Amino acid sequence: MSHAFSMTSIKDMEQYLDENIAILRQRITEACEHNRAFDLKDLLHNYVIDVLGELAFSKSFDLQKTGDRSQVPPVKEHTLLGSTLGAWPRMLHWLKWALPKLPIASIQNLFEGRRKCAELAARCVQSRLSEMKTEDGTGESGIKPRKDLLTTLIRAKDPETGARLTQTDLETEAFGFM
Repeated sequence: MSHAFSMTSIKDMEQYLDENIAILRQRITEACEHNRAFDLKDLLHNYVIDVLGELAFSKSFDLQKTGDRSQVPPVKEHTLLGSTLGAWPRMLHWLKWALPKLPIASIQNLFEGRRKCAELAARCVQSRLSEMKTEDGTGESGIKPRKDLLTTLIRAKDPETGARLTQTDLETEAFGFM
C-alpha cells in the first residue's frame, strides 16, 4: 500500500485537487462579482472536505457545490470517541460495554457519529466496487478510471498469494481513512 503514497501516485491524484480548486476559485469569484462577503475559512473547509472525499473515498462530498453539511461524515465525534477509548487501554473492554448504555445525549452522539462513519465507509467501498465492475480500464464504460486511495486498495494484491482484500477488509481500511 505504501506505493499509493509515492510521488508518482500522488501526482496521479493531482487532478482531483485541480478540479476542486477550480470550484473554490469559482465560489470566490462569484462572491466578488456580486459584492458579497464570504468566509474564506468556510470555503477552504469545504474544499478540504471535498478533496479528502475524492482522495480517500473515490467521491466528493460536494460540499463546495451544495453546502449540504449533512453529507459530511461526523469525523469529530468519531475521533473524540476513539481518542477517549484509546486513552484508557486497560478500561477499553468495560468502556465499550458501559458507555453505549449511558442515557447521556452527548455520549450517544459520539457512538452515532462512529456508526455513521462506518456506514459511509461501507457505502463508499460498495459503490466503488460496483463502479469498477463496469470499468474496462479505458473509460469506455463512461466511468473514468480513478487513481485514488480506495481504488488502490481495491486493486492491491498480496505479493505472495495474489489475494485481494475482502470487502470487510476494504471497509475497515476505508473506515481508518477517517
